[in-house]
Amino acid sequence: MKKLVFYICIFDVIFSIEGNPIKIGSANDNYNVCLTENNVSNNDMFTIEDVVNDRHKEPDNEEKIKKNGCVIQCLFEKVGAMVGAEYNVEKIRDDFSKKTNAQPGEEIFIALDNCIDKTKDLTEKCEKTFALAECFMKAEKRIFPSISKNNDENTKA
Repeated sequence: MKKLVFYICIFDVIFSIEGNPIKIGSANDNYNVCLTENNVSNNDMFTIEDVVNDRHKEPDNEEKIKKNGCVIQCLFEKVGAMVGAEYNVEKIRDDFSKKTNAQPGEEIFIALDNCIDKTKDLTEKCEKTFALAECFMKAEKRIFPSISKNNDENTKA
């Protein structure tokens, strides 16, 4: 059970149920398609731990951040959660509720809404989706610190 990593997910785009280390978006069926469409390798993708622990903010990572954002945006488009640089907020909220059983008013649902509000005015689609993913992963770590701690321990093994 300790190896089971439970991450509340945005329709399997960002998170996975288990794996060491977990690459952003790798649980999604369209992951490899979006890597190919964006000319990005799996090695270019950050792990969830890289993002929540700010390891992605190392110098010279701007291009890698953009690549990650473009892959995430592609994944969002494939499931209908985005069109170009515009969120389909109803679809995001619907899928999030179905996948997590979280309901409006719950802390994690409020965190999702806050992250959408915080990033909705960004115009560059890759930057926008990376910012949304980063915001939500950090909110999740804050809300569920023991899950994130277990995941950090499991990925070091």
